Amino acid sequence: ITLDFNNNTYTLEAGDVWGIVGSGYNDWGGDGPDFALSEANPDVWVGDIVTLIDGEIKFRLNNDWASDYGDTGADGTLDAGGDNIVVTAGMYRVVMNLAEGTYSLNKVQ
Repeated sequence: ITLDFNNNTYTLEAGDVWGIVGSGYNDWGGDGPDFALSEANPDVWVGDIVTLIDGEIKFRLNNDWASDYGDTGADGTLDAGGDNIVVTAGMYRVVMNLAEGTYSLNKVQ
């Protein structure tokens, strides 16, 4: 959203949003939209706080499978089209760092 107070106008521009999808959140999209992450810094996306259930997740762009990341090897490294990420039930702070190719799931409860 861009606001111009001098001319009393505004413009809306579409943006990309990364989110969490999976059996550990929304039944792979069958139970609603992905959990949207917010861009905190360029290429750093955060989610605070997402409630997950026992299952698996991936990160994908704009609720679409055209771009998704998993973690082949379960090493905290993002892999394009990689394996599903196994999660256990709880509340998490999530950070996905596209610049470094990493992610973290910090359980808070």
